[in-house]
Amino acid sequence: MSHHLDKLIHLFTSILPISSKEVALIHQLSQVQSLQKRAQYSAYGSICKKIGFVSEGIFKVVRTNAQGQDFIPYFITEGHFAVDLESFTQQTFSEENIVTLTPCTVVTIDKKHFDLFENEVANFSKIISHLKEKALLEKHRLKSEMLIDDAVTRYQKLRLRHPAIIQQVSQNHIAQYLGISPYTLSRIRAHS
Repeated sequence: MSHHLDKLIHLFTSILPISSKEVALIHQLSQVQSLQKRAQYSAYGSICKKIGFVSEGIFKVVRTNAQGQDFIPYFITEGHFAVDLESFTQQTFSEENIVTLTPCTVVTIDKKHFDLFENEVANFSKIISHLKEKALLEKHRLKSEMLIDDAVTRYQKLRLRHPAIIQQVSQNHIAQYLGISPYTLSRIRAHS
């Protein structure tokens, strides 16, 4: 199980150094969780009290639009974090569900230990700030592409950037993410 923690530490140290004492603290207070397919990691209407580094597997983020329809604004893949960032940092009620689409292994840090790391791990706040900035830029790019690109282009970009999603996620979820019907997705796939 420690190799999952090692992936997280490797990500952190690729940004800024962390001492061996600080690494030991992170190992001690982080929890490795194995989640089955369709497990809810974070729930709409609750306060997000944990952040999870996805070591293996794929999550979907589900939101509800003004018409009451669910949509998937993005997937969370290996090497990224499963968290409603606004709910986690502001301790406000979440406006999204985070659910596993495949069996997943996640390194979970609860809010209390996250706050402790910010005080006890010298570069932790800078590392997290860097990761937040990177995630926000990626989400901005995705939102822009959803507005600008047609469904065929969005599918092709998804296939190039995230082949694991194409291979492991149901066509219904991919269609929901792309904002098209499963039938339209089948036609796009047939011509790709």
